[in-house]
Amino acid sequence: MLSNKILLLALGSLLGVSAQEQGNGNITVSFFPGSESTCPKNSTAALILTTSSRPSGYTCFNLTDIFTSNSTTGTQGLWHNRNINSSTFRGVDYFLENRDAFDPAANYSRVWYEQVNETGTIKPGTDGAWVFYTYAFLDCQQVGGDKFEMKEYPWFETSCQTKPGGECRDVMKSVKSFAIGPAALYNAGHRGCETWAELGGASMLERRSWVIGIVGVAMGAFLL
Repeated sequence: MLSNKILLLALGSLLGVSAQEQGNGNITVSFFPGSESTCPKNSTAALILTTSSRPSGYTCFNLTDIFTSNSTTGTQGLWHNRNINSSTFRGVDYFLENRDAFDPAANYSRVWYEQVNETGTIKPGTDGAWVFYTYAFLDCQQVGGDKFEMKEYPWFETSCQTKPGGECRDVMKSVKSFAIGPAALYNAGHRGCETWAELGGASMLERRSWVIGIVGVAMGAFLL
């Protein structure tokens, strides 16, 4: 049986294309404790990350790793090419706010996210340039083992434009990690953008089953 990490590697390869232009390329995401009833703009409890570059592929962040670092700036390499030093595979430069507010015991289950088309007409609900993923487990793992019911610890994927000012979302469980990546192939594979698709949306689950089936057939043929 294929491991979850192998599936993520395959997904990362599919997403390893240049991002579409979106304004200056910056994206901002904020994580709020579940005790917050909304996503207040000036909250000092919110963990905020703003990118200053565009990744060429799927890039994963652990909240614990970045918000316990000694710096408010950093660079995150591509998840599936972390050992490759090449300008072809660009990671993400980022800036952190409220780093000192991070509490490893807090329930960061409320997320604010904004993606608008800054170079043209803003059309909420239409294809965006980015995919934003949130996970209830470290290292962008979709599942946590037999002790965790998938439906109780879901991951979410969103790639549609939001309205100006972004949107606030409750993702059920505390976010332990998140990822961003270019959306062109993702949206094409999903026949359109996704809006906070739980478990990645039906089309993604169907495609995973298809990939597993194809790999299984190939492995069977190899062993004959």
